[in-house]
Amino acid sequence: MKNKYEVEVRAQCPVNPADTDLYAFTIESESLIEVEKIVAFFKSNAGAQKVFQEALTQQCAVTLGARVTSVGSHSGVKVTCVAP
Repeated sequence: MKNKYEVEVRAQCPVNPADTDLYAFTIESESLIEVEKIVAFFKSNAGAQKVFQEALTQQCAVTLGARVTSVGSHSGVKVTCVAP
């Protein structure tokens, strides 16, 4: 079985503290991931916290044991991260 979870995440930009970045995350797994676990991860690791998209993507993949893709835009540059 293959599961796909999609969520929009907001996080504070670590370079420009006045900016809030919006990311589209796709989490893919061969096994069930409880939605509550996904929500708890982002609540603890994003939101008002300063975090780089690349680090958040990697941390999400490791924590949830899944393939994670994030897409965001920074200063007019579209950034796509894939982990692992």
